[in-house]
Order: sequence, then C-alpha cells, then structure tokens
Amino acid sequence: MKKCLEERAGDTNAMQLSVWKSWFHKRKHSERTNSMDTVEQRPAIPEDIREVIEQFFRTYNHFKGARSLQTDTFIKEVFYATKQDPTDQRSIEEMEAYIQYKNKHRLRLKSYVVDEYLSLGDNVRMIGVTREFSNNQRNRVLYFIMKENESWRFHHIARSHHGKVLDKFQVKEQTGFVIGNEKAALLFLTHTSSLDASTFMLGDYVHVEGYLEVEQEVSSYLYYHVVRMNRVH
Repeated sequence: MKKCLEERAGDTNAMQLSVWKSWFHKRKHSERTNSMDTVEQRPAIPEDIREVIEQFFRTYNHFKGARSLQTDTFIKEVFYATKQDPTDQRSIEEMEAYIQYKNKHRLRLKSYVVDEYLSLGDNVRMIGVTREFSNNQRNRVLYFIMKENESWRFHHIARSHHGKVLDKFQVKEQTGFVIGNEKAALLFLTHTSSLDASTFMLGDYVHVEGYLEVEQEVSSYLYYHVVRMNRVH
C-alpha cells in the first residue's frame, strides 16, 4: 500500500502552511478579545462569497441543484466518501447522480452555522461549518472554496476525525498516519516537511481534519490529506 502513494507538492503544501498560520493568528486574537460571538461564531465574510455559501446550503438537500457551485474535485470527494470504493471510475455526471440518489435516503440538513472563515490567498477561502441534521445530530466540517473561471466554487470538504495514532510511516516525501482505534481507522498523509510530520508520534490521541485525496492514480484504498491536526489531552 505504502509504495503506491505519490507526492503532493506546490499549492497543497503552501495552502496547508497558510491554514496553520491563519488559524494560530485567529486563535490568538480570539483569546485576547475573549469574544466568542464576534470572532468565533460570526466571522466577517465578503458579500460575494457569503452569497455562494448561502446558495450552496439552500440546495444542500438536492445535490444536483448546487452543480454550478461545485468543482469536479468536490463531487469526487463526496462520491468516494459515500461509495467507499476507490476503484469505481464513473463519470462526474454519474457520480453526481449516485450522490443525488443516496441523499434521498439520508438525513436532511436542518440548519448550519459558519463559525470560521480564513483567506488562504487570492483564490482560496476556507470556512468552518457546524451542521445540524433532522435527527438533531451535529457535526463540523471545513469547506475550501476556490475561485475558478471568475466564480467561487466549493472545492474540498475536510472532515474531522478523532483517534489514536496507530501507525506512522514515510513514503518518499510523504508521512502517513493511521488514526483511529482497533475497530476502525483512517489513513492520513502530509508532507514530511510539515509541522505535523515531526510533532505527532505513535500513541498520540489526536483530532485531525483532512480531505479525501481523489486526484491520484487509482488504488485499492482511500486516504485523506491532512489540513491540520491537534493533540487531544
């Protein structure tokens, strides 16, 4: 499995570093102001991006309705997270239809709160969203919104995962973490030069956020690209 992994370079590594710098700055500012409402709960978002976010969530329960707001990469990530079969090579249109069908049998989105907003460059933004569904269950995800052909589109969805570092290994210039427990675990990758690669060790209990890597060659497994990771005490 390890020898199949390929190096991700350039924009991805820069984006990860930018996420960390922005997040630490925001957290420090929040601690200084001690204002959860203004800093953490209601971030200032430019109007054009806010309109895209609102339109996206208005059509959340009808996946095809948001097609103009999604990149192909975003659709692939949602498809493989749903299907859990990395060898399935459907077209984008077939993936979209599959997600639409599966969503009919899933919980409906009841409400959402955008509680984090970061600018990661001229063409990339990140938002943190706490979502509540029809059974009152809540979760939190990160969305990366990218400017493509002069329009803002949802490009990545990074999910949260808690667990112990069960394995740590290196493949070329990537460091891999197997995170979870004896019953279920996920594979995460980050560049070996990143802070995460040198900070976290076997046995650490962590909270990690990452998005599915869907742009690599077909393989027999799925893995997530680390956006950020924290030790849980």
